[in-house]
Amino acid sequence: MNGLKCPQCGGVYIVKNGHAHTGKQRYLCRVCTFQFTLNHARPQISAEQVQLVDRLLSERISHRGICRVVGVSRTWFRHHLQSLVQTVPHRIDPQEVVSSKR
Repeated sequence: MNGLKCPQCGGVYIVKNGHAHTGKQRYLCRVCTFQFTLNHARPQISAEQVQLVDRLLSERISHRGICRVVGVSRTWFRHHLQSLVQTVPHRIDPQEVVSSKR
């Protein structure tokens, strides 16, 4: 089909396979059953959007609500939460907490 190659295996037996939710044509490799779209581009998340997500997290808004308001996918949001978890220390020394209160 028009010289298309599968990005996964390099196979050339490619057939049309419906459309993505964006309206782009989907393709299926008959060799490895990989599905793909041509020229797939993910929208970039700006630094302002990331800061807004961080601010909204402290406001006790639901995760889905944050995604709707800011316009980010739930998958991106979960990955962002994972990166935030990596930066937070998970062990707290009780002696430090007691000494800081005095």
